[in-house]
Amino acid sequence: MECCYRNQSDGLVVLRSDEEDFYMEKVVFPFDMISFNAPAAAKIMVWGYSNGSVEIVDSFVAGETNV
Repeated sequence: MECCYRNQSDGLVVLRSDEEDFYMEKVVFPFDMISFNAPAAAKIMVWGYSNGSVEIVDSFVAGETNV
């Protein structure tokens, strides 16, 4: 399934998924948009720098739209 992600923050983020049959790590620069393929229902975590450390700042499921 083709997915798109737009980094709307002014900092670098890393998209990461470590599902059983799917592994991905992609760096997304500020205000960039990337597209990638992922299995339907794969959980994608968005890691970023927040409060002085690296932490999950957002997450989404491939194939689900967030309005």
